[in-house]
Amino acid sequence: MRVRTATLHTLLFCAVLGASAPAWVAAQADPRTGLPPDSMRTLAKGVQYSHVFIPKDRLSVHTLTIDLSNTRVGVRLGKGLDHIAGLERVHSILHRYDSAVAGVRVLGGINANFWKAGTIHPMGPTVSDGEMLIAGKYRNWPSVAFTDHGKVLIDTFHMNVSLETRLGSIPVARVNRRVDSSEVVLYTTFYGPSVPYIDTLGIREASRDTITDDSETNIDTLILAHMDSVWSVSPESGTLKLQFMYLYPSLANTRIPCRVTALDTGFVAIPEGGGVISFGKGPFPLFSSLFVGDTFSIASRLDPMVDEPVVQMTGGTPRIVRDGKVNVEWVEAGLTKIRFVEGRYGRSSLGISRNGDTLILMTVEPYNRRQGRRGVSLAALAELLIARGAWHGINLDGGSSATMVVEGETRVPLSGNRGSRKISTALMVFERLGILTNRDFPKVRKIMRLE
Repeated sequence: MRVRTATLHTLLFCAVLGASAPAWVAAQADPRTGLPPDSMRTLAKGVQYSHVFIPKDRLSVHTLTIDLSNTRVGVRLGKGLDHIAGLERVHSILHRYDSAVAGVRVLGGINANFWKAGTIHPMGPTVSDGEMLIAGKYRNWPSVAFTDHGKVLIDTFHMNVSLETRLGSIPVARVNRRVDSSEVVLYTTFYGPSVPYIDTLGIREASRDTITDDSETNIDTLILAHMDSVWSVSPESGTLKLQFMYLYPSLANTRIPCRVTALDTGFVAIPEGGGVISFGKGPFPLFSSLFVGDTFSIASRLDPMVDEPVVQMTGGTPRIVRDGKVNVEWVEAGLTKIRFVEGRYGRSSLGISRNGDTLILMTVEPYNRRQGRRGVSLAALAELLIARGAWHGINLDGGSSATMVVEGETRVPLSGNRGSRKISTALMVFERLGILTNRDFPKVRKIMRLE
């Protein structure tokens, strides 16, 4: 491609941001969206970052384009504080992974799931490194599944989970949260250190600020008192609980053999490389057939069916691109607020190319009067994704949550690393400097645990 001088508006935009002129400029604007010549740079082989400014609509668009056929490039879902209810800034989630895991270099990322204000849990099926955080779909919202063979699929997925024994199968109602006293619940390491959950780290840190004598004895006394308080109100008080270890690295949408390591009705620790199944307070005859040392399987299956195990999964709403055309499926998703659909907001989105070998992560900056920015509607966001090569696309969380980080620097919002909002999950793009396989993921999670 020929190198040309940047157009006047591109130079003015760089001047406003205090940035240098782009290294090269595309020869022609996109005829569909009017995208002007833009700056682009390669972060690693197969990963490119692009930033364009559209003066007519005052849109500032940031894009990461990932060649999924390059085996040295990976995509991972990071969780805020590595906890089901944890919130953390995108750059911090990416930095923790980059710092803790040898053999990878994190190149960038964006915010992912919407999350509930009440529970602060991500909404829709969520999987990180093969371990489930959430199984059930939210309303009729779509999700994105990344398989261990490199496929990226968008659909309205629901994850069915069950415990399979030699005598039969026990359906698991939900993951990492109890709603009804009689249901079976699977708790993974993203729930916390135990069932019920006791934030012993938080208690220790808080106690050092409130106890003049910070001896371990006094702190342990405070923890025990807090355990008694939690036990008296916890829905998991007195429930039958089975502690287990995975016999193979955890994966979703497949069948994983496990071994029973403990049975109890009190506080039960959630082990690294394992979890806890709580049978609630209902009658479960098959439970009595399991003893310490016995084996069983945890089976998880996506509906609609996917024929490969899933290693990462996130969600958003609505689907905005289908078969290369703008198709904002907000009614199908069960959305009712037209303002959310047509309003001009900051947005984050994900697109997949027609042949499935290219992933597009895009963030449009939110309204900023001082900097002369405006947001974008969902239909216009779909046009932008298509212009970058998307054949299918989905809207992710947006508004003040819309974030993009490139090489450790927060590009959206303009306030930078400290000014970005704490969010629930982030999709990160990384380069493998060595060899990192699915079998390494349990070790990765253990390194990154904050407890």
